[in-house]
Amino acid sequence: MIQQPDITFPLQNAFLEIMRAEKGLPQKGVDLSSYLLLIDTLKNGYGLTSKEELLFLCKKLWLKPFHLKSSIMNEQILEEILNRHLGIYAQLDIPVPADAKAAKKEDKTGGDDSKEIKTSAEKTGDQDSGEKKEAKKEIEDVPEEEAGELNFYISEVKDDTTAATTDNNYNHLFGKKNYTFDNRYLPVSRRFIEQTIRSLRYKVPGAGRPTIDIPATVEEVARKGYFNEWKLTEDDGFVTRWTLLIDHEGSMIAFKDLTDAVVESATTGSVKNEGDVFYFRNYPSEYLFTNPEHTRSIKLRKLITSPSRNILIVSDAGAARGYYSEDRVRKVFRLLYQLRSHRIAWLNPMPEERWKGTSAEKISSYVKMFEPGNDNSDHMGNIIQFFKTKGASNIGQ
Repeated sequence: MIQQPDITFPLQNAFLEIMRAEKGLPQKGVDLSSYLLLIDTLKNGYGLTSKEELLFLCKKLWLKPFHLKSSIMNEQILEEILNRHLGIYAQLDIPVPADAKAAKKEDKTGGDDSKEIKTSAEKTGDQDSGEKKEAKKEIEDVPEEEAGELNFYISEVKDDTTAATTDNNYNHLFGKKNYTFDNRYLPVSRRFIEQTIRSLRYKVPGAGRPTIDIPATVEEVARKGYFNEWKLTEDDGFVTRWTLLIDHEGSMIAFKDLTDAVVESATTGSVKNEGDVFYFRNYPSEYLFTNPEHTRSIKLRKLITSPSRNILIVSDAGAARGYYSEDRVRKVFRLLYQLRSHRIAWLNPMPEERWKGTSAEKISSYVKMFEPGNDNSDHMGNIIQFFKTKGASNIGQ
């Protein structure tokens, strides 16, 4: 079997060439930390879809403002280096052993020498001769244009001696990480989700940060005749009001990264969220859970009777497994009817073309259902537009 060459780290030689090119600049923007960040980003799945995406990622990591006017390192030079080194991933030439070439040549000539070799092999009765012939035949059957199959992996470094670098100051950056690739379902970036969630905000009087009220302070000093404290006032601030109903476990395990990103964007950050996060499986019944472990719960009736809210349900509605369940459709319809005093939107992690013939297709006729789309589409933005418009949900009053 032919030994395939291994590539331990992606774009390692390109990174080293970029570092050497930047060596003559007074400022340095490329270091080992940025390369390890590239590894981590690739590990999360970004930059693997297309060459353009990978180039965009490298530019973000390795191009600094002072590079733009430099003749030593700029965007054009960076692209040239990356394109040159990316060529090895398109096709990798694997050397063919000399004995395989000789065997191939002999077969093509069909002369007396090949007959003599076969005769001597039969006379000696070598048991391995059959295996050798099969190996030669296997090599000969591989087309030359397909001989460049690439085995690509990143392996864990178990021994510090094998991870020695020219600069020992960087050894701590490697730590004990196991750099492996995994595919996560996150069709839109976390940043895009965060911007979308926070775009639906409401101005609330007195919800901002306390600031010093100079006129009120001066008036107080004039009245008392002395100063002892500042008078403060609170500016108007913004809040978000997302109540999230998250379907998890079962088929929704595949979309955990998406649901986690939605929850984090709504509940963390500088803008306060005045909504709640509830969890359920397939469809809510009598209770909603307030944590993913299902150890704390409230009655569904409490949400039904609460003041009007913006409620976003995140569930595949049966589209992930591609089946139709009349029982599920009936119970979801009942839930939506009970929540009819609230404004409800539905985020389905599956693309719309996968809803056809499933429970999701029927449920989407009762409620505004949206797909995530991508960073360049308006699908998630349409959820915001829906919540901003006046009117009730699709379920009748």
